[in-house]
Amino acid sequence: MVPSDRRRAIIQFGVATADHQCEAFDERRPDIRDVWERDRMQTARGRATDFWTRYSEDIRLAAGLGCKLFRFSVAWSRVEPEPGRFDPDALDHYGKLVDEIVSNGMDPILTLHHFTWPIHVERRGGMTSSDFPDWFEQYAAYVANGIGDRVRWWITFNEPSQLVYGYIKPWWQADYMMPPGLPDTVDLDGQIEAVTNLINNLFVAHMRARDAIRSCNPQAQVGANPFLLGLPVWLQRLVDWIMTRVRSPEQLQRHGRRIARRPRVLIGRATFLNGLLRGATVLSTGLYGNWWHLGMAGRLPEFLCPVPCRGQQDFVGFDYYWGIRTFNLAGIGRLIDAAAGRFDRAPVWPGVLYGLLRYHQRLFPRLPILIVENGCVEQADGVGRALYLRRHLGEVRRAIANGVHVAAYVCWSVTSNREWGLSFGPSSDFGLYRVDLDADVSLARRPTVAAEAYRELIEEFHQPTQ
Repeated sequence: MVPSDRRRAIIQFGVATADHQCEAFDERRPDIRDVWERDRMQTARGRATDFWTRYSEDIRLAAGLGCKLFRFSVAWSRVEPEPGRFDPDALDHYGKLVDEIVSNGMDPILTLHHFTWPIHVERRGGMTSSDFPDWFEQYAAYVANGIGDRVRWWITFNEPSQLVYGYIKPWWQADYMMPPGLPDTVDLDGQIEAVTNLINNLFVAHMRARDAIRSCNPQAQVGANPFLLGLPVWLQRLVDWIMTRVRSPEQLQRHGRRIARRPRVLIGRATFLNGLLRGATVLSTGLYGNWWHLGMAGRLPEFLCPVPCRGQQDFVGFDYYWGIRTFNLAGIGRLIDAAAGRFDRAPVWPGVLYGLLRYHQRLFPRLPILIVENGCVEQADGVGRALYLRRHLGEVRRAIANGVHVAAYVCWSVTSNREWGLSFGPSSDFGLYRVDLDADVSLARRPTVAAEAYRELIEEFHQPTQ
């Protein structure tokens, strides 16, 4: 085993952002999210933080914190504005962004698909089309051929586990949680069929994109970062076990029906049952489990994760924000609140991060682990952002001391940003540097208490133990 002090020195710290959330809206090249937010009268991104023109400023802020990693995403709709027509100027822009990151002593983490895709992709069938893996491979190859020699860390799909909720509606929601949403004419079986096609396509598209990237840069490290709920160990094992027992599309349909069909017991009954049954739905349905990594480990059926796709990752990535210590109605309710964008109500449980790191080390003993996102709004569950970071990094330190190879910890996010259609405010602002997106025309970056806390934590983390 590598001595703990040496392992501690290996970990790299970083910050993150994403194209739709920080780049100003370009009316010539809207993405699927722009249409979604417009049609549902949600908060549009507008100028966002104007990262497209001010990326140098944010990169320098990250370097000043002591970061060695800077995560960003490429806007597919900018790079490929029309089917098969790629824009060299857009790619050149991202190349300059990469150069700026490197010149500031950091390595880029490049995300290809961060919850957005071109409208022309959706018009041709979207992510459930049998052609989607081809389209995504072509896009990935274009980016890799242009700037891949300077990028070591790649993420194909941000939180693939969340993308299913653009194709199936939980029974307690009136609308889909994210794009694209299916037409009203699509029945429950149609939703489940779409989810099945989506999961299969994501694995295949990831594999093909990884091959394209590594053909340009054999040293590239390619993975994805599913979103993980923090659950008690026994409960997480149960949820994951349920997903591994799915052997056929028909069985997956039964899981989908539990998500989408309102329980009969609620009809004409007291509404207090809502919370209990929502929790039962979440925790009895494999789609809420860690299906991405189960697929990579060869534990999903082939109709979801084809055999050639298994093991096609160079690191284990995941996002963790919140969790519950015990199964109780209040905790489940707060998890659901957080999923609906009420982030100040998210239940904070740092301890489960240690368990997640140990679990993934056992699942993939030869791969490094990247915590691709972890962060907090100004205050959640009575815990301020600075304390949140300190407590979670304490669990990272404990895992490393016990031999877990944690290669990176990335804080979400470097600045305030547009949080997927939500109104801007303390309950939706994850930024280490605050930007008043609505009232400050200068979009000045102002450090929060958590920015200095993160800088100190990075410094402390690399100090050798006595």
